[in-house]
Amino acid sequence: MYSRLTYLIALATCLSFSKAYSQNDTSHYDLGRVRLDKKFTQSITIKGADLQRQPFANISDALNVWFYGIYTNSNYLVYVVDGNIINDVNAYNINDIEEITLVQNAAAQVSGALPQQQILLIKTRRNKPGKSGIEAAGQTNLVSIRNTSDITDLKSPTNVYHQYYLSGYKNTDVINAGISATYLRDVSPISATQQFNIITPLGFDRFKFNGYADVKLGANNTLSATATYVPQITRFNYDNVDLYNTSDPNNQIQTNIAEHAKQNLFNGGIRLNSQLAKGLQNSLSATYNHYNYTEDNNSKIAGAGVGPDNFQQTNSVSKNIDRKNVLLLRDNLSYQKTIGNFSIEPAVDFTYRYTRDSIANVTTSTTYSGTDPLTINQLVNSSTTTNHSYYKRKDYLLTPSLSLAFKNSIDIQGGFVTVLNSKKDLIGANNTDFKRIFPFASTSVNVSSLAGINIVGIKLYGSYSKQNRLLQSDGEHLNDFTNGNASNSPLNAEYYYLINYYPSASYNMLKAFNVYTAGADISLSALVSVNYNFERGGLTIPVLYYLPYGSNGSITTLGYADSKYKRNRIGVNFNVINKASTRFITGLNTTNIKQRSNLGTGDIALGDNVWTGGWVNRLEIERIFTGLDILYKTGEGNYANPYTAYNPSAMGSSFSLQNIYFGYNLKTKQFKNLEVFANGRNIWQNKKSDITDNRRFYGLGFKLGL
Repeated sequence: MYSRLTYLIALATCLSFSKAYSQNDTSHYDLGRVRLDKKFTQSITIKGADLQRQPFANISDALNVWFYGIYTNSNYLVYVVDGNIINDVNAYNINDIEEITLVQNAAAQVSGALPQQQILLIKTRRNKPGKSGIEAAGQTNLVSIRNTSDITDLKSPTNVYHQYYLSGYKNTDVINAGISATYLRDVSPISATQQFNIITPLGFDRFKFNGYADVKLGANNTLSATATYVPQITRFNYDNVDLYNTSDPNNQIQTNIAEHAKQNLFNGGIRLNSQLAKGLQNSLSATYNHYNYTEDNNSKIAGAGVGPDNFQQTNSVSKNIDRKNVLLLRDNLSYQKTIGNFSIEPAVDFTYRYTRDSIANVTTSTTYSGTDPLTINQLVNSSTTTNHSYYKRKDYLLTPSLSLAFKNSIDIQGGFVTVLNSKKDLIGANNTDFKRIFPFASTSVNVSSLAGINIVGIKLYGSYSKQNRLLQSDGEHLNDFTNGNASNSPLNAEYYYLINYYPSASYNMLKAFNVYTAGADISLSALVSVNYNFERGGLTIPVLYYLPYGSNGSITTLGYADSKYKRNRIGVNFNVINKASTRFITGLNTTNIKQRSNLGTGDIALGDNVWTGGWVNRLEIERIFTGLDILYKTGEGNYANPYTAYNPSAMGSSFSLQNIYFGYNLKTKQFKNLEVFANGRNIWQNKKSDITDNRRFYGLGFKLGL
């Protein structure tokens, strides 16, 4: 296998320096394994500039109102950054992002996303204006948390969110290069009581360092290099006192918890784009990703022991370490030929991915006793437990495809992902249902173009793919307050149910599922457009089973079950004004996911009556600009809440003023541009709302260029 890999890389490298014509290709979406023609792919694109004036650490908190409402969250998103499927978009500042595209095509599943997951293409800012420039931006926000408890007089402390950005770039006829640095401080206030004292509020400090360079190697080739380094430190320290008897201060349990976590994320990549001959293009890339996570948890629990005048204290020290390395090599070769009204484009993509993951946990617990609560120093017992797991995997994937187009009006594209690994490479594979080939296909028809209709624009789309977990290829992600140190996939979401059913002893985790999509884009005029998309598929979900134990007892165990879903999304967008000096866009979208899970005793239904989405608004008049976004969920019924576990009581409608800002562009001689603004996030929610993390932001910001 190594010889084949070496041969392919060497061949592509030699061909990349052949005589050529032009190499820049902006006509396709690169999903990481498959390239789709933009003209024939249903998608939704957001400019990064429309998200720059909002406070967030996880970009999903800014994207949910544009895409799928509460279902656009960190558990459901897979990012492809400039064709690289192992980057974390949160390692970039939003000022470094040109645009974000949601691809509504089943090919997303064969490119690394699981069913129900959304694949987002991130295009970073590289072609910046002028010969050189310096940009700076910053935001400072006061952060509090909404009181959702039954204690009416419980007030939230106020913490501070910071984000500051500085970048510089240089453009020449041969080289475009730039660097940027960001400091981000995010906090999650926790309301304190007489028994609960916050010493250090939950928060993290994140630094982002990014650099890029694009070098023209004659007229035939472009060599691009990127590097990202993100260190982050998270801290949390608090005391908790539980009173068993308020009249007896000795009858208490006092707990001190101190948590400290360090993360380091590094991404480095190089890509050579070449035009080998007229119509023949090649893209060869190599990317390395390193992620390191170290967490220290210290707890002291002191309280009354057994018998009179017997006090105990237990000290627990836990250290968790996760180190992950990913090497990704990829070569994509495509050829485009036009014959009359027809266009043909065969392509082949080869991917080699090496993953190495090491996870360790060491926990030491020590118990002391004493007759005085102030002098608990007699050792009772001490124990240490150590767990360590090591994992590595190699993936060899070959993806041939063929696209046929007629008059830029009809397109049919098909192909398949082939797993080249042997069964021995895939430890744990179920040999009775082991699949190597995963087909995909899509079609698009521009009805208006074919029928010669100029008043209304109508495009129809359809796509299909088959995939399983072998094709999953999401990278490691930085932790924040909405995701933990676990794989961000629906398989780890909180889809838990209690039933009286004994599960099968084994389950094929490599079971393949089909995904189908259909959609339409309708342009009623230059001002109004409608986007509709339907997706149907299946997936494996974790299930918490309730099992009989003994004569009257019971236990729970985690099993897995098949689940089918249907997703509908419709969006209506209005370009009310789109002029050089004035711009006003507004859009409303809604999404429904109906899910059925067969647990052996009958189907469990989710989401039938739940609709979620957003209302987005952007207005620019001369030097004044403003934006307003509302996130909502309507209808009663069970749904997969992105912030909490399955909760049957969470059945009401929810609304949140997700983002709002207002600002002014100042005209000065010293700066190319200078703007100041005030912003807020989640500043209003209805009383029963449970669709956000309940944090409220109020602040000011600026942006300038030199």
